[in-house]
Amino acid sequence: MKKKLSILLTLALTLAPLLPLRAQAAGETVKRVGLSYKTSAVAAADLRNKSGLGYDLGYYDSQRQFVTLAWTAESDVSVLITQNQYLTSSGGYSYTDAGRGAVGCYHVQLPGQYADFASAQAAAQPVENGFVAWIAGTYYVRAGSYHRRAAAEEAAAAMGGVLGETSGYGYSVVPTGSTQILFQFDSAQDGESGAFGVLPLAGEGEKAVTTYNGSISCYGGFRFERIGGGQSTVVNMIGLEDYVKGVVPYEMSPSWPLEALKAQAVCARTYAGDVNHSDSHFDLCPTTHCQAYKGTSGAGAASDQAVDETAGQILYYNGKRVTDAVYYSSNGGASEDAKNVWGGERGYLKGKLDPYEEYAVQFMTKSQLSYYRWTKTWTAADLQAKLTGSGYTCAQIAAITTKLSPTGNVIAVTVTDVNGTSNTFERDKIRSYFNLNSIRFSVTSSGGQSGGYAIAGAANAPSLGGLYAIGGDGSVAPLGEGSYVITQSGVQSLAPAADQTGAGGELTFTFSGTGWGHNVGMSQWGAYAMAKQGYGYRDILTFYYTDVTIQ
Repeated sequence: MKKKLSILLTLALTLAPLLPLRAQAAGETVKRVGLSYKTSAVAAADLRNKSGLGYDLGYYDSQRQFVTLAWTAESDVSVLITQNQYLTSSGGYSYTDAGRGAVGCYHVQLPGQYADFASAQAAAQPVENGFVAWIAGTYYVRAGSYHRRAAAEEAAAAMGGVLGETSGYGYSVVPTGSTQILFQFDSAQDGESGAFGVLPLAGEGEKAVTTYNGSISCYGGFRFERIGGGQSTVVNMIGLEDYVKGVVPYEMSPSWPLEALKAQAVCARTYAGDVNHSDSHFDLCPTTHCQAYKGTSGAGAASDQAVDETAGQILYYNGKRVTDAVYYSSNGGASEDAKNVWGGERGYLKGKLDPYEEYAVQFMTKSQLSYYRWTKTWTAADLQAKLTGSGYTCAQIAAITTKLSPTGNVIAVTVTDVNGTSNTFERDKIRSYFNLNSIRFSVTSSGGQSGGYAIAGAANAPSLGGLYAIGGDGSVAPLGEGSYVITQSGVQSLAPAADQTGAGGELTFTFSGTGWGHNVGMSQWGAYAMAKQGYGYRDILTFYYTDVTIQ
């Protein structure tokens, strides 16, 4: 960046020699983090370089390295898709005419082609509202910004030029809050190879920090892609270690013990090797669907230290990188096999009793404890409505039973109605369907009988199916309507329980549990507890991930 420092002090586009620049150090792994995509894709994106030294403009090559096509000294720019956009009273951009001027999609293209940005910029400078456009590999000079084709054609005739348009993959860069075009990019092709790139600049030995759309502040550069010619998918192109620094303080409190933070850093770095959003042309999203990533604002000395002291270290199993270095808040006493939660065997994701996590309870706040020890209650009527509304066959609910794994976690829940019809929920569907904090819980019922059959005062049998009577001669016969049973009160009809008990209150089912999360992999509170008790990050990782090595 040193080559430009003396000329980046101007407030116009600079005229430095054209040299390709790289967003990250040579050989560094670059991650693609989606910031806006699919339903959150944008027509206009605002960037603010906090260093005040502007941007290189260009694209990312197939190796995720930045190639410079142009540059600007403006520190606050907006990247707009090339459709008519109007300046709003708040300084933003809208498709609706707000009366403050337009960044139109029609221009005058002047005669001539140019070999590089510097020569094209020299030709554009004396032209009123002139700017450089890079169109499908060639530099042109364009002028004006018209929201009506006829107006652009009229101006072109007067200036001796032709109508200048862009494809559905074009971008215009303007100073934020302005309609002045600084540079226009149009690869005229779909896909990552046609995407536009912006690389923030910083001083010698410094890293630029850029705020995107007034919210997240990031290291690294930005890639803008109009997938299928639509709105802009915005991707933060960031070095792996900087990415991990943007994850650790949001997945684990930066005030936690350093060894726990280091364990989190190794997990985050390992998980970053996964690609979860290939359909949108990036690796990871910034939410807990992948890992929470919020850039630089929450990072602190301890979280950065944890990343630096474990730099490059990831988890391996049988000589290969772990592909699911998953983690969660707490397990309540035991982790679980991946196959019992998501299906599919993972040798390094084995359930085990956790003797450490309970130690952390004494350090939890009241709010944190409410997530760790929890209860959820459903009425029989609620469950019936929920099941029926979700397409299951279900009458009035009579019973709920659970199946436990060897570590005591629930891996199946069966709901049975008064007709004996059962619906079973397994694996991760248990938490999602019943809105539970974890899979470590028990179920109890209370309240009045809700149908079924009471036998000698015992709990309800949901139906007569599977119930038999043994006669005095040893014969066995199924029970049916009109059967009688002998009780402490004598012989009585085997009637539906609701008709004979008269018990008060609505039948309810209470789920009481501990832990918060899917229970697979590393418990973050367990890591906290182990670090508090003097264990190192390697001890933590090799406990929660079976037979792994850290390299």
